[in-house]
Formats: sequence, structure tokens, C-alpha cells
Amino acid sequence: MRRKDGRGFGAVCALVTALYAVPASAASADSIQLKPGPSPGQTAHRANLRNTAFCEIAVVLGASSNNVAQFYGATAAGVECPPDKFAAIDPKALADELGASSVLMSPTPQSARRYWVADEIWDYGVGETIDFHGVKAAWTASMSPELLSNMISTPYTAAEMRQESERLYAKGAKVFLIHAPDGKTWVMQSYATEVDAELTFDRLSELDNALKLPDGYRFEVATLRQDLTIDSRRAGGLAHVLRDELHNVYAGCGFDAACSYNPGSAIRPPRHRPRGRRQ
Repeated sequence: MRRKDGRGFGAVCALVTALYAVPASAASADSIQLKPGPSPGQTAHRANLRNTAFCEIAVVLGASSNNVAQFYGATAAGVECPPDKFAAIDPKALADELGASSVLMSPTPQSARRYWVADEIWDYGVGETIDFHGVKAAWTASMSPELLSNMISTPYTAAEMRQESERLYAKGAKVFLIHAPDGKTWVMQSYATEVDAELTFDRLSELDNALKLPDGYRFEVATLRQDLTIDSRRAGGLAHVLRDELHNVYAGCGFDAACSYNPGSAIRPPRHRPRGRRQ
């Protein structure tokens, strides 16, 4: 697989530095006023998502001792992410405009693309929809900037985020798994062309030869014989996430009750169909 040049690494370093930057001046423009958090009764559902492109914008707000990365996603807003509008946004200028410490654009670089691997998504805690200069995105989650920085800078570093959402991987679907030596399983939820510009869905099956997994970890491609759901509501709104060195993102199973079963035995699902997938 062909990887991009060192500019991608430089962008990551700049991003990690920005996550700890001094908050923007009070003299910044205020054309966009953010009120992050879920709106009562507001939900979003998208089907047939597998291999569709999306984007997210994470805005780090609050005092440096108590700041939070607030995530806004185009999928929850019910729209596709316009690549030209997304690429035109200057993260530093947007942070100044929002009065934020920093802004993370996903994907980064913004000329790359990020694609869903999950088949269907329900967002139960959706908040405001903001038009970020032509990119409409709705609030969906929050995360510690420190955990976000660690996950970005160090592959295979597990992190946690707060959200109320459900991902469905349908029976018969191909899934891409990383098995940890402690019995936890990481299920790929999105892949990106941030590092490997030629990465496609069809080439995900080849990652076993491309990833430099930590000792004791194992990559597997499996076909599900039963629906797999990952619902953070079953874990009190807590989601476990991890990123590999190609910047593909995975959701964790085996930590709590979020997953309907641990796909560490994906070809041998439980005998009884999991209940409570939809509300």
C-alpha cells in the first residue's frame, strides 16, 4: 500500500500541539455560537452507510483545566460531507471564530476521505446542527482532549468518549477485527485515506500485512453469522475507541455490555438473538 509523505505526520504533530494551545482571544469573531450537548428527543438514523464517506469536526471548548472536545458529525445531520467545502475550512481560523482552544478536522489532511464500515447507525443523543461554512454537522459526542491527543499520537492507544449511539453490523457482513491478548475485540467502524491514499474497502482484507500490531494482538477478517450491535447506551453512554497507524478507527467489545456479543468469536455467535437493538 502506498503511504503519503511526511506531511501527514506533520499534520498530526501540529494537531496534538494545537489540542494544548492557549485558548483563543476574546476578540475573536462570534458568527457561530456553539451550545454543545444533546437536545431532548432529538435522534438521527442512517441506513446503508457501509463504505459511504463522512466527516467530523471536533471543537475543544472550555478553560484549559476543564476543556472538552465536542464532536459534530455530518452523518447525524443527515447530509453528505461536501469535500470541497470541508477542505476549504482553516481549522485555526475556525478555532479563533469559535473562541475554541483548537479544532480537529476528521479526516486530516482534509483532502483525504473517511468512510463508514458499520452498516447502520442510530444517534440517540443528537444536539444542535451547525453550518460550519458550508459543512453541516450535528453534535453527537464529547471526549477528553487529553485522551483524544493520546489516541491520535500513539496508535493502538485505547480511549473513551461519551455518546449515545448504536452501530449495526448486519448478519452476513464482513467485519475487520483486532483481537487483544486480554480478550477484548476491536471492530473497525471507519477507515480513512489519511495515511494510505490508495486504501479502499476492498483492500481492508489485506491489512494483516500492513499493520504493525503490538505484541499479542491479531488482525482478523470475519463474516458475521448474526447481527452485531454496539450500543453505548448499554454502557451508560460510554464508548471505547482505538486507532491504528493508518488512522482507521475501531470500537471496543468486551469492556462492558455495549456489544451484543464479543466478536472475538465472530464465527460462533451466541445461540440466542440479542434483544433490545432498537428503541
